[in-house]
Amino acid sequence: MNRLIILFSSLAFIALTSCESGQEELPDEAMQGIALQDMLGEEEYWEGNKLEYKELFFLNQTDLFCKTDSNKTYSGIIKVRSRKGTIALLESYSSGLKNGDFFEYHDTGKLKSKRQYKQGMRHGYFFEWLNDGTIYSRKYFQDDLEDFGRFDDEGVSTTGKSMAALELATWKGEASDFYFKFAGDPKRGGIIHIRETEELYDGNVTALDNEGRKEAMLRYRKGKYHGTISKWDEKGNLWEEAEYDRGILVAFTIKNGKPFDPTQVIDVSEDPEMVNILFGD
Repeated sequence: MNRLIILFSSLAFIALTSCESGQEELPDEAMQGIALQDMLGEEEYWEGNKLEYKELFFLNQTDLFCKTDSNKTYSGIIKVRSRKGTIALLESYSSGLKNGDFFEYHDTGKLKSKRQYKQGMRHGYFFEWLNDGTIYSRKYFQDDLEDFGRFDDEGVSTTGKSMAALELATWKGEASDFYFKFAGDPKRGGIIHIRETEELYDGNVTALDNEGRKEAMLRYRKGKYHGTISKWDEKGNLWEEAEYDRGILVAFTIKNGKPFDPTQVIDVSEDPEMVNILFGD
C-alpha cells in the first residue's frame, strides 16, 4: 500500500510541475507521463539522494543501468532528490534500458527536461527548459533518429550557449551556494568557470552574506573581472569600487569607503600599512 501511495504521489507531482506558470506545455501525446499500470507492473521502485544514486547504480560496459551490489540490470522506477530535498530526477528502466519518460527538475522544482525512450532508443519528445520557463531545446525522435524540421523554433539552444551559461548569466546568492554553481577563485586575479560545464564564466554575480545583505557585485568576461567591481561593508556602505579590463585593474574609483584620487601622493614611509590603499585587494 505504501508503494502505491508513493507512485500516486509521483504521478500527481509530475502533472503539477508539467503545467508550471510561464512554461510552454508539450503536445498532448508528450505529456501522457508514465502509465500507472506500467509503474505498478515494474519490478522495483527506488528513491534516494544524488549521492546514494551514484553509489548504488552504474552503467556497465554495454551502457546498461545496473545495481552496484549485484551487478544485475535494473528494472523499475528511480526517483532522485536534490540536496534541498526537492525532486531532481525521475527515470524508468526495463532490464537496464531506458524505457519510458525521463524527467529532470531545477532546484526550484520547475521542470528542466522531459525525454522519452523506448527500449534504450530515443523515441518521442525531448524538451528542455530554462528556470524561467523559456524553451532551451525541443526535438523529436523516432527509433533513435531525429525528426529534423518538426519544429519551426527549436529553442534558445540555437544561440550556441549552454543551458548553464544562459541561466547563470545573472546570478545572485550566498557564498555557500556559489561553489555549487562555480569553481575557481572569484577574487581579483583569479579565474572562475561554470562547475557543471567547465566553461569560463561570462556574466554578473551579486554576492550576499549570511544575512542576505549585498556584499559585492562582480562582473566577469571569460572567467576574469571585467567592468565595474563593487564591494560593500557590513553596514551596507559602498567600500570599494574599481574598473577592470579582462582581469587587469584599470583604476579605483572608491577605496576604503572614500573616493579614490589616483593623483594623490601617499607617504608610506611612516606607516607601511598605507601601501594597502594602493595595492590591497
